[in-house]
Amino acid sequence: MSVRISKNPNFGLWFVFGVLFLSWGGYVCAADDVKIKILAVNPSETQSLKAVVTQVLPAEIDPTQDILDKAGLEVRFDAAKKSYYLTKEVELKPRETLTLELRVRDVWKINADTIEAIKKNLEEQINGLKGTKYAETGKLLYEKAQENLDRIVEEQNQPLGINQHVELYRAHIQQLEDIKNNAFSLEAMRRLENEKKKGVSEARFLIEAENPSSESRTITIRSLLPKDVTAEDVLDRQGFNVLYDQTRKAYVLEKQESFGPKENKKYTIVIKDIWRIPDQDIRYYQEQTSKLYNFFDGTPFMKYAQEQVNGIKKMLAEITLLQEEVSASVSLEDRMRAYVLNMQKMAVVKGKFHDLQQLLPELGLRKENAKDFLTRIKYWVKQLTVIKDAVLISIGLEPDTPITWWIIFGIVLFLGIISTVFYVIWLRKLQESRWQEKRKGPSHPTEPSKLQEEKDGKSAQTGQKD
Repeated sequence: MSVRISKNPNFGLWFVFGVLFLSWGGYVCAADDVKIKILAVNPSETQSLKAVVTQVLPAEIDPTQDILDKAGLEVRFDAAKKSYYLTKEVELKPRETLTLELRVRDVWKINADTIEAIKKNLEEQINGLKGTKYAETGKLLYEKAQENLDRIVEEQNQPLGINQHVELYRAHIQQLEDIKNNAFSLEAMRRLENEKKKGVSEARFLIEAENPSSESRTITIRSLLPKDVTAEDVLDRQGFNVLYDQTRKAYVLEKQESFGPKENKKYTIVIKDIWRIPDQDIRYYQEQTSKLYNFFDGTPFMKYAQEQVNGIKKMLAEITLLQEEVSASVSLEDRMRAYVLNMQKMAVVKGKFHDLQQLLPELGLRKENAKDFLTRIKYWVKQLTVIKDAVLISIGLEPDTPITWWIIFGIVLFLGIISTVFYVIWLRKLQESRWQEKRKGPSHPTEPSKLQEEKDGKSAQTGQKD
């Protein structure tokens, strides 16, 4: 928050002013309202001054219902900045000090109903994962989300200055949005699975503060976190509050610390190393590239495919090497620069991989020298196992997922049905052909019953003569 006092055109003097945000001894407590004190001072010993005091209102304040006492100021709207502000023209006598005390509702608190609604939504999501392979991971994410919600409730009740109180509220809003939207995302579950196997990759950065005075002082230490770092990424805060700077759209660390005369202090903050391409992503492209090349082996595109594969492997090796080089660095700038460079190389890898995928339809799946239908089917199934991952990626599906394997099973089953139908038809035709051969003979064959009667009659006559 800031207060602006305009220049006096008559005397060419500026006000010396201070702004204090006070509520019960300078802190925001668990009360329903907040007091904002504006202090204006005329430093002149001989001249009176006229000026306009201006106080910009925070974005969360609704001037129609949240201002309890305007202290005589007028509410106006700044169309350019799209914000409300309070203003008043004042006149100060020589050396006079004027205090204007505003009173507004404490709108920077998350109510219990909002927290409970989010908890209920989390329960519904965790119940939806029962019976899946992510059930255990989902349970861990659920417990972590519950801890974060409890921490938010605890933090917003601590006594803080109004500026910290507002920024802490904004940080909590950002965290709640992340919990609602990403707590059980597939990316979050996979990241947790990877962390369970290999641990959390960490990065560190240093905050240094010094008291330049020869007297003991309480100093507010404030450090802006890198833009991509969230509150969840801060593993060791060293007692700092994680706030959110609305102007810079980034999280900040802030706390007050007592310093002795000329004392210097250092704080090592531990955060997640978010500037690293996961090893499993690198291995994935290595494996899939090799499988794609096997499909091009022996084709007119083999040389081109080999060049693409060599480029992909070279880029992946460079990414791995650079990540290892900066892994021990305490400088976040080194990690960020390496990450930007590696992301550019990863884009090249994906481009080359995509080019190989685009060539697949050019090859065709029918083996030219196959002479019979069953041989072609066997060849199709074999080729399917070679390129299934590349094909699935190209149509937007991920290999090794249950739905993917059901699709593959359906394709194989379809080919099996075709083979079975072909085989049954072939056997039926064969049987019909053999039956027709057996039926070849006289045009008017004697009925079996009459032949048997004649044979029996002749046998009986022969017996009587004997």
